[in-house]
Amino acid sequence: MASPSTSGAKPAEGQALLPARLWLPLVVAAVVSIAILGVAEYAQRWFTGAQAEIGNGLKLRAKLLQLEKTVLEAETAQRGYLLSRKPAYLEPFERSVQAIRPQQRELLDMAFQDKPVRDRLQELSGLIALKLAEMDRSIKVASAEEFERTLAVLESDEGRQMTDKIRKGFAELNAIVSQQMESNTLRWQESMETSRSAIVTAVGLDVALIAMLGLLLIRDQRRVLADTRTQASLAEKLESEVENRTVELSSLSAFLQTNSEREKASLARELHDELGGILTPAKMDLSWLQGRLGNTPEYGDRMNRLSKLIDQGIDLKRRIIENLRPSLLDHLGLASALQWYVDEACKAASLQCNLRISDSLERLPPDLEIALYRLVQESITNIVKHAKAKTIDLTVERVAKGLRVTIADDGVGIADLEAAKKLSHGLAGMSHRIRSVHGTFEIRSNSGNGTRIDVFVPLEPKKAVA
Repeated sequence: MASPSTSGAKPAEGQALLPARLWLPLVVAAVVSIAILGVAEYAQRWFTGAQAEIGNGLKLRAKLLQLEKTVLEAETAQRGYLLSRKPAYLEPFERSVQAIRPQQRELLDMAFQDKPVRDRLQELSGLIALKLAEMDRSIKVASAEEFERTLAVLESDEGRQMTDKIRKGFAELNAIVSQQMESNTLRWQESMETSRSAIVTAVGLDVALIAMLGLLLIRDQRRVLADTRTQASLAEKLESEVENRTVELSSLSAFLQTNSEREKASLARELHDELGGILTPAKMDLSWLQGRLGNTPEYGDRMNRLSKLIDQGIDLKRRIIENLRPSLLDHLGLASALQWYVDEACKAASLQCNLRISDSLERLPPDLEIALYRLVQESITNIVKHAKAKTIDLTVERVAKGLRVTIADDGVGIADLEAAKKLSHGLAGMSHRIRSVHGTFEIRSNSGNGTRIDVFVPLEPKKAVA
């Protein structure tokens, strides 16, 4: 898998928050704004009355530009976060949102005695508040990873319409302020020409710098999108490789299990034939000798002891063969084999076993029958060794779409199930065995509350008997 992106992390100590190409327009814009204030301060020395109004108009215009730039930065950061999901965009967004309200209050204070500008500022403040609320909702939707709703927000016209209204409001305010400035300038046009030219030039430069900054941000955003697509493509490729490797390993596991069962079956047949061919005649010859020497005290005890040893060898042969490949499974099917094994295992371990098998259970494919038999065998072995249980409930149920097997005990349970899955080869082996027959394997356990295994294997629907 691809490593997580680190673009959302905090910048390292000594690392610039923004690249130099983005800092330069901001620094120049700040210098230009300071120059505007300097020009206004210089003009104030030459004018009275009208000069003060012109100075206020210049300040109001600069603050409007600053407010418009702040709103643009907030919208740019919001769209950057929606498109990339990188938390690094949230910091400029929050900073812009926190700066907007003080700027609005400052503008309203400056236009307190100017009713047309104040009314327009109040209308614009309402639009900006609606825009900020809409951007905040879209960020919360993106943070909740509701990708479809995020795309819907980006593609909707509502946000663009509100942005157009805000831009129109700024344009109208700028027009009003400009008109007032022109009215005052007409009275002192000759004296104000130099100052007006300097201010217009500075404002134009500010607009150009803002446009340049916007272009740089757009270019950076495109680069971010390209990097995101590249990372997504790499992640998809790696996931595909992992999936292919998983399929190969699962196929190899299934082959090894099938081959192991076949070798066990072959060995069981050989033991049955070879040992049967040795022990059975030996038992017959011993019976013949007992018929002739059994009454002799000198040989009777030895004959009886030899007979018991041969019987033990026959019983050992039978148990080994049954463990390698249960004969009941081949001759009578899964239900009979499970009934025999559960009875023997629970009797040997002094456990109470409740076995329920559907009466309608039909003969299953050999590979499936041995897989389910080994599942039950491994489960009961684990219960006997580790669970300290008193009762085992085993259910084999034939349902419409397949076969459901449930194994539950009332033992001590598993304290850390996830760790047990990683460390226990038995659980992993059972899971792989069931997946090899296209089934599902689920285990649930809590410390002190026992363990439950649920297995489902899909089967074709049973054909109705005519």
